Order: sequence, then C-alpha cells, then structure tokens
Amino acid sequence: MAHKSSFSRALKPSYFNMYLIELVVCFLISFFTIYTSVKKNIFLQDIKFQLVSFVEPVSIAISKPFELVNETFVFFNNLFNVYEQNELLKKQNEIYKNQINEKNFFEIENFRLKKLLNINEHNYSKKLIGRILADPYARPNANIFIDLGELDGLKINDLVFNENGLIGRVVEIGKKSSEVLSILNVNSVIPVFSLKTKKKFFVQGNKKNLKVKHLENEHALRHNELIVSTSAAGYFKAGINIGKVFKTLDEVIIDPFAKKTDSIYVSVLVYNFKDLTNW
Repeated sequence: MAHKSSFSRALKPSYFNMYLIELVVCFLISFFTIYTSVKKNIFLQDIKFQLVSFVEPVSIAISKPFELVNETFVFFNNLFNVYEQNELLKKQNEIYKNQINEKNFFEIENFRLKKLLNINEHNYSKKLIGRILADPYARPNANIFIDLGELDGLKINDLVFNENGLIGRVVEIGKKSSEVLSILNVNSVIPVFSLKTKKKFFVQGNKKNLKVKHLENEHALRHNELIVSTSAAGYFKAGINIGKVFKTLDEVIIDPFAKKTDSIYVSVLVYNFKDLTNW
C-alpha cells in the first residue's frame, strides 16, 4: 500500500477534514498575532486589554498558591536558621564590644599620658615615660616593674609617678627594666608633714591606703588635710604631694592620691642626688 502524505490528506475532499481546519486556524491565529503586533489601532488595543483583563484573575488564581507555598518554605527555612544567625550576631556583637573597649582604653591612656607629660616637679634632670610590665592587679602588696632601666639613665631611689601623683621609688635596676617599691607596699615608709596641723610623722603602706606611724595623737590631724613628703629619709624631695587625711571615729588613715592600678603608664623623674644634703 502506498504511503499517503500529509499534503494529500489535507487536500482530500471532506466536510470534516480536521487536519485542514487545524492548519487554517493556526494560520489565522499567526496572521492575527502578527497583524496586531504591527498594526496599532484602538480596536485591536481594546481587544488586547480585554484579553489581558480576562486572563489576569486566572493567572493570579494559579500563581497565588505557588507563591504562598514558596513563602511558607522561606519562612520555615529562616525559622530553622534563627539559632545560627543569633549565635553569629552574638559573636559579631562581642567583637564590636571589644573594639569599642579597646578604643575607650586607648583614649583614656592617651589622656593619662598627656597628664603625665604635664607633671611639674622642680630640680629633676630629666623626665622619662615608661610602662608597667608586671600585672599590678596580681598581688596588692607586690612591687611593680617598669620598662625603663640603667640604659635609660635610671638610678636607685628615682621617683615614679602616674597622672595622679607619686606611686613609689626605684629600688632595683636592670639594663632595660626596674623594680619599683610602691608607697602602698608594707615595706614602704615615707617621712611626711601635715600642712595645716604642722605635724611631722611617717606613713607606711597598707595595701590600699597609708597608716600613720610615730604620731602620738593621730586624731589631731584634720580631715582632708594635705600630706606632703619631707627630706628626712634622704631620697624623697620635700614637698611632694602624698595624699589626704581621712578620719573616722575609729581610725585615721592617709588616702594616697595615686595608686599603681590607675594606669599602665608611669613617669620617672630622674634627680641629681649629688646634693641630697642641701635638700
């Protein structure tokens, strides 16, 4: 049997030739589509707008369920990731807090260094700025170590200050570091003088404050009275501010102006000790 082509089937006379009808319909739709895309008139535009208006609700009705399903998946995915995101934010927050603390620390130390540079003590040969090496918070009664030594020109009994005042004197020197006896150390004894009541006595380190030593009536001192050093010990210049009197009903102590925990920076005043007898 001979094979019949599509073209011969299309030409076969029949009132119900569906194949031919399909070709005609496709041709008409194609022609209409091309014509409407090229030809612009009000009638065709109205037809297009009406067609879009008719199809829009159907499109929305079909797409809305898929959109809701997608949003549901996104919501649960974000919900499952909340814990991880929270931990990440905590770590970032900790990093930012540390950066802010470092910034504040450097600002404070910069302010303290400026105050150190403004220390005005007379008759010293030079002023050196150093840094505390040993942790001053480790033991309240421990000496501190600074990063200045013999190579920097330090000598035994040079006075060490921070921005608030005297914190001690050099008791041992290395090439590049030195040990400082804090005025709060129990082994530190300083001869002092009270400016208002004109009393001469000694103060001894007591970890957080200074004890009054060798004064018959310590309650004779006035509250908030200024206490300064004398030259009786041979290594303190007279007139250095030490602290103020703090009185209670039970005791009298001297509250020092400076503590070794105030700052990690110190200033060392290098004196010429050749003329100690003239102080």
